[in-house]
Amino acid sequence: MKLVKSVAGWLLAHADPREPLGSSLISAISRLPIHLAADAVCLRKNADSGALEVLLTQRGASESDPGAWCCPGSVLSPGEQPEHVLHRLGVTISDFTFLGDYFSAAARGWMVSRVHQAKLAEVPATGAWWPVEQLPNNTVPKHREQVIPMAVKAFHAERAKLSRQASAPAM
Repeated sequence: MKLVKSVAGWLLAHADPREPLGSSLISAISRLPIHLAADAVCLRKNADSGALEVLLTQRGASESDPGAWCCPGSVLSPGEQPEHVLHRLGVTISDFTFLGDYFSAAARGWMVSRVHQAKLAEVPATGAWWPVEQLPNNTVPKHREQVIPMAVKAFHAERAKLSRQASAPAM
């Protein structure tokens, strides 16, 4: 085990902090540290049904929880800023507003997720809109239980604020 730790330390010392490490390497080295992730919650009102919908993307075979549905996002690479994660994933956004942090235990170690509300310029190829009240059964639990509800609460608070401003008498 001492040799493995020594080799891993040597390899990591030579890794370029500006380059992605890759999912398998992060999974191998991330049992104890705390990792920072950026999650983007994209919400919309369905024009036909009026239902509040959330954009979810389906994870690929080489990602953690393969096939699961989640909000777009990822663990930050060393030196990467949260707003750059979606660009790295090929998701184009027009707005990125910080909502709060969520701390959780995950298969790859401890995570702090920086949750953002985002507006999309276009829907990613692996994405689909789901009614907030009818998420797929295999939605990543932390997204279903914490991340999406955080954004829904902020969405309703913003709409209520705008409604109050619109109905306030002009001075």
